[in-house]
Amino acid sequence: MESKVATDDRHRARVASDIPGRLRVKLGPASRRASVLDGIARRLKSHAGIHHVSVDPPSGSVTVHYDPQRHEAPGVVGIFEDCECIFQNLRTMEDSPSLTPNPGFLAAVDDFNAKLSAATGIPVDLKILLPLSFLGAGIWSIARRGLMVEAIPGWLFLWLALESFVKLHPSPAPEVK
Repeated sequence: MESKVATDDRHRARVASDIPGRLRVKLGPASRRASVLDGIARRLKSHAGIHHVSVDPPSGSVTVHYDPQRHEAPGVVGIFEDCECIFQNLRTMEDSPSLTPNPGFLAAVDDFNAKLSAATGIPVDLKILLPLSFLGAGIWSIARRGLMVEAIPGWLFLWLALESFVKLHPSPAPEVK
C-alpha cells in the first residue's frame, strides 16, 4: 500500500525548452492540477538563485528563470526531481544514434545505484553487475547445454554481456578542434 502512494505522488515531466537562465518543463496531464504546480513552484522558489517561476495549469508548463552563474539546467532539473518529477526523454531515434546510450538512462542507473547502496549498505554498481550477470548466464548455459540453437542459446547471453557493458560504459565524445 505504501509504494502505491509513493507512485501516485510522482509526476511525469519533460524538458520543453532549455536556454541558459531559463528552463521550461511540461508535466503530464495527470499532474496539471494547480495545487501540484503551485507546490512545485514554491519548492523551486525556495532555492537561492531561482529568480522567477511561472506555472500554467492548462498546459502543465512550469517556467523557471534562474541565475546561470549559480545553477545549470541539470541542477534545476534535479530540484524538479526532488519534487517527485520523473523526466522522460522524448527524443526520436534520429536524434539519438543507437551506438550512443541515452544520458538520461545512464543518470537513472547511477541514481538507482546510489539508492540501492543507501538501502542495503553495500556499494552496488549495476553497470558492472548487469553485464557480469549476462556473462555468468552465458557461460553456465554453454557449459550445461552447449551452443544449442533450439532454445535461448548461451552465446546470446555472452553477446548481451558485451553489449550491455559497452552501452553502460560510453567512451567520452571526441574533442572537436
